[in-house]
Amino acid sequence: MEKFAEIEYKTFVSGDAASALLAQGVFTQGQLQTNFYYDTKDRYFTSHRGVLRIREKNGQYRFTAKLKQDSHVDEYECDVVANSISTDKIIDFTKQFTSNEEFDYLGKTTTYRYSYQDEYGVWCLDFNVFKYTSDIEIEYELHEGFDDAKSHFLDQLKLWNIEYKPSESKFQRLMKEKDSTD
Repeated sequence: MEKFAEIEYKTFVSGDAASALLAQGVFTQGQLQTNFYYDTKDRYFTSHRGVLRIREKNGQYRFTAKLKQDSHVDEYECDVVANSISTDKIIDFTKQFTSNEEFDYLGKTTTYRYSYQDEYGVWCLDFNVFKYTSDIEIEYELHEGFDDAKSHFLDQLKLWNIEYKPSESKFQRLMKEKDSTD
């Protein structure tokens, strides 16, 4: 399992602003990805500010566990052969945190992502679809070695005439939608 420290900034954007960015040719390399979210039956990860996800992109699958820390998110990742959370590698990983070896499927998001890189990180313009809602956001994930580029992020948003409207993670938005429809 590979471990990374993830630091990212997010903001919601309007459809008009997203269209303007695409028309400028700033964001390229559109890709479709689907995120499938899980937790152990005892809800260890969600109760500890974490999430288990399998992302499908271009017919390939990647498991990610995200565990929120004070200044960043610890990400643990590995490739998996399918959208199957109950693999030995994933179970061995979750055993570090909980004895519960059973998983619940929590939901999915589908994202059409456009991106580009600059000196500090990767900018992603995400068109997200949940079960009943959709939204658009910009994520800015910093490269390894950078732990603060928020002023750069905010300055760039101003250049694009985008108001900063902080967004929660896709998983948090998925869970809010799920709670409101249960």
